[in-house]
Amino acid sequence: MSQIKDKKIAVYGVETGRDLNSNEIKVKRYIHTIHGLWAYARELSEKEKFAAKAAGAEQSIVFKINYNARIKAGLYLEFRGDTFVIKSVDGYEWYERDLTLRAERVKAEVCDHAEYNEQ
Repeated sequence: MSQIKDKKIAVYGVETGRDLNSNEIKVKRYIHTIHGLWAYARELSEKEKFAAKAAGAEQSIVFKINYNARIKAGLYLEFRGDTFVIKSVDGYEWYERDLTLRAERVKAEVCDHAEYNEQ
């Protein structure tokens, strides 16, 4: 089965800062442009679900994306209206071609505004 990267995802971190009136604000800072990233996405197989459940993980999804040095565990990922937190990043043999991300569904944090990377 081919792993075509035909799904759009968005990856961001949440930063806390202050506005001009010294009020605390949360900013969703995306690591990419407004267009997002292309990914291959799949749910875990039954064997993988069983192993994940034994480890205490819930609702995991696997994403495969092109290599991006800014991707790391702990960032948030948006896919089809749901929010996930990236639990692990696997660069498989360090060839810098693809990254495999394992993410778990979480409740989205409420942020005051969003900023995109311009590059």
